[in-house]
Amino acid sequence: MGNFHNVFIRYLDSEANRLGFKLIVSKSSASKVEENKHDGFYLLKNGFADGAIIFDTREIDLRIDYLVKRNIPFVIVGRDNIYDSTSFVNLDNIKAGYLGAEHLISRGNRSIRFLLGDKKFTVNQDRVKGFIQAFDDYHIKRESIYIDYGIMNPKIAYKKMKNILEKEIPDALFISGDERAIGAYHAIQEKGLNIPQDIAVLGIDNIPLSEYYYPALTTIDQSVKEMAKTAINILNQQLKNPENQKCQRSIFQPKLIIRNST
Repeated sequence: MGNFHNVFIRYLDSEANRLGFKLIVSKSSASKVEENKHDGFYLLKNGFADGAIIFDTREIDLRIDYLVKRNIPFVIVGRDNIYDSTSFVNLDNIKAGYLGAEHLISRGNRSIRFLLGDKKFTVNQDRVKGFIQAFDDYHIKRESIYIDYGIMNPKIAYKKMKNILEKEIPDALFISGDERAIGAYHAIQEKGLNIPQDIAVLGIDNIPLSEYYYPALTTIDQSVKEMAKTAINILNQQLKNPENQKCQRSIFQPKLIIRNST
């Protein structure tokens, strides 16, 4: 679980407490549901929890299938293209990918690497769509696009960036997750290169620490506090009126936060 999730959960917990709910974190994922009796999803399955908020969704998601079939209240942080009845809060991730690529292109960068997490996560699929669309709109050859998946944490980002720098020095790096950018920073500076003079670096999340990186990280804000509050409030409405659960889908717009790394 990354820093973005920790920040999101902190805001969820604050809003849940305000409404009189107790928040339990589950390690269950789209492909595996935990059977541990202390896990949040286990409690949900056995009637000891009332509703759920789900992260890191995939097109095929065991948790969503289970909850829909049993009519259990839940809200997705992400999107769902399978069911018409589900509620979710989501960043416009296609626009986030586009916004990031557009910013880097506008600064004169052409060779841009995009580092992301799990290829199966819908959030990453959408960000890549926007990223590629920006290259097409600005008539830049797709040969200039380099997309790397599986960058799950700062350590992997560090190793990946070290490997890249042994072969080439790209103009810019767009990394999906501010926390992972720390690893990239380390590899770039260890090589004796400067940010942004030699390589521009752009993140996504706008976590509190990002403005204290050196140089301060240019990033894309996700309106995490508002998104978390909306998710809890939608779930609260579902719990109050379980017989009349309305589909609610809120899309938040990304905002570019320009600092010193680009």
